[in-house]
Amino acid sequence: MNTFNLTARQHTSRVLTNWVQSRPGAAQRMVEVVNTSQIYTTVSSDAQAMNDLFAPISAASGFAVNDRTAMAVSTVYACLSKLAGAVLQLPVHHYRYDPDGNRQRVRNAPLHWLLNEQPHGRWTSASWKEWIVRCVALRGDQFTEILRGSDKAGGPVIGLLPHHPELVNVRRLIDDTLGDVLVYDITGPDGQRRSVLQDDMLHFAGFGFDGIRSLSAIQYAAKQAIGNALAAAEYTGRTIGEGAMPQIALTYPDKMNPEQAAQLRASFVATYTGVGARKLPLVLTQGGQVKELSISPVDMQLIESRRFEKEDICQALGVPPVLIGDNDKTSSWGTGIEQITLGFVKFTIKPMLCRWEEELNRKLFRYSGQFVEFELDGLLRGDSKAQAEVFKSALGGPGTGDGYMTVNEIRKLKNMAPIDGGDEIFKAQRGTTNTTPATGATA
Repeated sequence: MNTFNLTARQHTSRVLTNWVQSRPGAAQRMVEVVNTSQIYTTVSSDAQAMNDLFAPISAASGFAVNDRTAMAVSTVYACLSKLAGAVLQLPVHHYRYDPDGNRQRVRNAPLHWLLNEQPHGRWTSASWKEWIVRCVALRGDQFTEILRGSDKAGGPVIGLLPHHPELVNVRRLIDDTLGDVLVYDITGPDGQRRSVLQDDMLHFAGFGFDGIRSLSAIQYAAKQAIGNALAAAEYTGRTIGEGAMPQIALTYPDKMNPEQAAQLRASFVATYTGVGARKLPLVLTQGGQVKELSISPVDMQLIESRRFEKEDICQALGVPPVLIGDNDKTSSWGTGIEQITLGFVKFTIKPMLCRWEEELNRKLFRYSGQFVEFELDGLLRGDSKAQAEVFKSALGGPGTGDGYMTVNEIRKLKNMAPIDGGDEIFKAQRGTTNTTPATGATA
């Protein structure tokens, strides 16, 4: 069993360290809890809970629905791709409050590199964010371990190591000294297990977090739709493999005995089903005719069902169908792609990022005064004309009133170098500019 040491890099925790220093004997208790936590009162996942979480989820169609089979459904893949694509392009900025209460960007900090470029040697920031989106949508939770860079407890963060949900077991620990906390048991590549306290694990939870685990969208919201989509895809593939023949009827003016009917049916199947070999024409005697029927009710229902399944999966994952190429229906969020995008950001992306920011801030800082925040401006900007109108209003002037942004702030958003005299805010009531540089507007 791994030993727990307050000076060990992988187990340091700033909040617990500060708390330990204020309570005699707490340090030794932390050692005992992580090393021998099984002898203390715990509330952990039982066999049924683990089965519900990891076992294949059978839909009414009979197909097992899990994170792997769900990704085989094009709608699920497209929705997760759009969700992850929206998140990975958003920079994460590090801020702190100055003595006057104004927020200021912390630039060139190691934390900015971890959150925006490389959280770990094997991961880019974009891949890490995609992995979080995928795990939260398909499993409900994602776990990223905080790696500390000092032998001193509460050392600086030097890395963020993502883990697969299958390799992390979450258990609730109720202890007289530590209180009510979570412990994460991680299974390593060598099969050995080690424990990490909650303040050294970023637990990105999804909707419905109950204090230990969150709800999986594919298990609770889209299970039947995904199962039906898998069944429909299998049926369609089998139909094409068998020749994809339309519904037809063979009619004869004369009677046929059962032997003749069976022979004709076998001849037709051998001629027009299956793929690969070259087929010879079917010969009908005694005045026989071939009539093609209209599409069957079963096929009609299959087409409608697949449309409904796509819409159902999109609703469960919070992605407007038009964003994945479905133009059959208009969105209730608006008719233009700009309005749909804004609705997608407001109702899907922002709530998800709010949960992420709270988890990052409470685990990386543990005290007020510093925080990280995703920059959503890139997703909220409209087209060039609309953006120009926004900038015009922000600068202020005749007919628009006071400005609230400087020229250099706007140039910064456009990745342009500052200019002399560009740090002044226009004041319409005097018809002049305020020569005092704007404060607290460095974001």
